[in-house]
Amino acid sequence: MSDKALNFLKGLKSQFGRDLFIKWAGLEAMRLHGLFAAMEMPGYKNILADILPREELKMSASHLKEKLASLYGGLERQVPELKGVFLAPSFEQIDEYDLYKMIVLFDREGLTAEEYQDRQLVVDFFNSLLEEYDSVRKGLDLTPEGIIQLMIQALHPVNGTAYDGTAGICNILAALFHHAQAENGNLKVYGQEIDPELYTIGKINLFLRGILPEHGDLALGDTIREPKWLANGNVEQFDYVVMNYPFGLKDWGYEAAKNDKYGRFELYPLPSKAQGDYAFIIHALASLKPTGKAALIVPFGTLVRAAGERKIRSILLKDDVIESVVALPASLFAGIGIQVALLVLNKNKPAHKKGKVQFINAEGDFERTRTQSFLKPEHIQKIVSALHSYENIERYSRIVSVKEISENNHDLNPSLYFVNIELETEFGTIHFNRKKYMTETEKLVKIGDIADVIRGVNLPGKRQMEAGIGQFFPVIQIRDIENGQIIFDSIERLPIQTKDIERVTAKPGDILVASRGTQQKIAIVPEYEGRILVSSMFVIIRMTNEDIHPEYVKRVLESPVGRYFFEVSQSGSTVTVLTPNDIRTIEIPFLTTDRQMDFIRELEEADEILRKAEEERRNKYFAAYSKAGFGGAIDNN
Repeated sequence: MSDKALNFLKGLKSQFGRDLFIKWAGLEAMRLHGLFAAMEMPGYKNILADILPREELKMSASHLKEKLASLYGGLERQVPELKGVFLAPSFEQIDEYDLYKMIVLFDREGLTAEEYQDRQLVVDFFNSLLEEYDSVRKGLDLTPEGIIQLMIQALHPVNGTAYDGTAGICNILAALFHHAQAENGNLKVYGQEIDPELYTIGKINLFLRGILPEHGDLALGDTIREPKWLANGNVEQFDYVVMNYPFGLKDWGYEAAKNDKYGRFELYPLPSKAQGDYAFIIHALASLKPTGKAALIVPFGTLVRAAGERKIRSILLKDDVIESVVALPASLFAGIGIQVALLVLNKNKPAHKKGKVQFINAEGDFERTRTQSFLKPEHIQKIVSALHSYENIERYSRIVSVKEISENNHDLNPSLYFVNIELETEFGTIHFNRKKYMTETEKLVKIGDIADVIRGVNLPGKRQMEAGIGQFFPVIQIRDIENGQIIFDSIERLPIQTKDIERVTAKPGDILVASRGTQQKIAIVPEYEGRILVSSMFVIIRMTNEDIHPEYVKRVLESPVGRYFFEVSQSGSTVTVLTPNDIRTIEIPFLTTDRQMDFIRELEEADEILRKAEEERRNKYFAAYSKAGFGGAIDNN
């Protein structure tokens, strides 16, 4: 954020406070910024100056609203697409003196007339206003820049038309347009938004970027109940559709869809009344030309939910319009840990893609802050390169026939189709076939059905450590486990803040699984005295089924079976992470107690063979050193 924008925002918040900033001042600042930018644009400058020069606005608060209304009205007459954006009903409710204070602030801290002639400065200043508005108001649900770029590069639009049915503030449409511009293309962009406030911001956004009115527009309304972009009695069709629609919307227009006069839902079962995801997916398809492509961000549930949604997926697959499904990292959206996927639809697949779907597992392609994951340019490039090559890449991309997908109940979870994975183990390279494991193992049970699976306690931050805030407890960390054993003597005491100490206390029989890092560590808590906590570096498996022995579970998790599930579940680029849910869903053989003990005993016998062999090897080596004459020089203890 520039110093100028920062000073302006400080003044704005100082003048009006948080509540008024949310109520009207933030949005009105964006409108005034749009007006002042228009007053320096060649197409509107002279006309607006004839109505009233900008300098006269700061002369007096007297009749200011009347003067400003004249300018707003003049701009809306020049650009009919902006009608109601500046002269909104809320304008009448604003105090005239408050408006005057804002105009004076613009004159002191805002852009100069010369700076308003630089479009990039204008857009940057607007983005600063928007960023502050989002941080204070919250709930704008802005699409992260990495996701926007991924959708755009997946489609690579250059010419034609593009559409976003849930456009919000139009950042996706703006990025589409500028991508095409950079490729010397000619792309027109169109959108619809249901929220009047976001619609207003979106219109100003498109106007300031030089998109509206010549190169695109935004309509106000409910996309499902009342689509605005129509042609010949049907929804208008575009070359490209890009949408990050609201996930799991309950009141999405089920009743309207039953009698949709545009026929969008005639070819499919009606989407779930409680989940609107497939309503937007079907609308996206209806909005595509016969040669069109779409890139949609969807929650993972849409890939696997059963009942009516499974039926819809089966028809989409039969119609052969699903081109690619990309599993993306969790927590890409601020404030929510939901995992999403990129769904690429194509109404006109080339011959080599027909009857197939590409699955990409990009769950590990991200960087992370404490609260959110991000797609960086190198991650986007890796995904897009795989999309465009459309070929098998070991453990990353797989081309799967529609027939195989139908055999898997039309589920579209990418991890389901990476069945034969190469694992590096202590026994060398092993190929693990998930499908055989799931179908041929006698009886499987999810760990979550036989145990509580708990994340350990968060470690204190630097400030908490320095202040010593919290009660001090010994806490098991990664470094405290060696060779499957907890080294109690090295455990550090730390100040801990948590409401449920009992839950994160290490209890005899608990299985601790290292939840981050490249080194797999698993240990069972033995009997001990006192109270020791488990850090969030571990996931705790606490058995609730007395017929399952913790040592048995530990041994299965240490086997190639556990290695497979850990590797396909872990996400992250620099540091891998296992979540409690990853562990809960791991399925292990449900053996009788006797068979569990036999399994444990046989592995212990194998370990003893190795231990004795290592001891014999060591003795022979030192015997050879002695015979060679230098054994006495080597300390054998």
